[in-house]
Amino acid sequence: MTILLFVGVAAATYYLMSILQAILHREYGHRRRIAAVFEGHAIGHHGEYPPHRLQGPSYEDLEGHALNYYGIPAALVATGIYLASGPLITLAHLLGLFATFRINIILHRHYHLESTPLERFAWFREKRRLHFLHHEDAGVNFAVVEFWIDRLLGTFRYA
Repeated sequence: MTILLFVGVAAATYYLMSILQAILHREYGHRRRIAAVFEGHAIGHHGEYPPHRLQGPSYEDLEGHALNYYGIPAALVATGIYLASGPLITLAHLLGLFATFRINIILHRHYHLESTPLERFAWFREKRRLHFLHHEDAGVNFAVVEFWIDRLLGTFRYA
């Protein structure tokens, strides 16, 4: 396997799983399909960070429910990739998957912190602003990091 293929699989996984995250966030985090997931996200997270209090001195981690609608499908996909293509492609896939999870978690936490070293970056401030629009209107901007996905889904709001 070439390094280019390895990197390509990891990058493709990152973007495909980011799309899946946005869809599952919309379908399960904001619709009463699975009560525990809906309550953990729409009531828990959005309740902790309502439009009038989007930031705090620390991040309240109420996102354990995300494994219910994101982790289980991701594990099933990884198992299928392993069975179809073997350990090296699976490793590349798992690296892309890990990057998706970590980038989403890290940036999301920093969006809700009053003081963050990422504040100095314009790209971060813009992503945080778009995420806060989601807290104001739970029907838009479901992607936490890659907001171009919301453009594809027809759920993007800029202002």
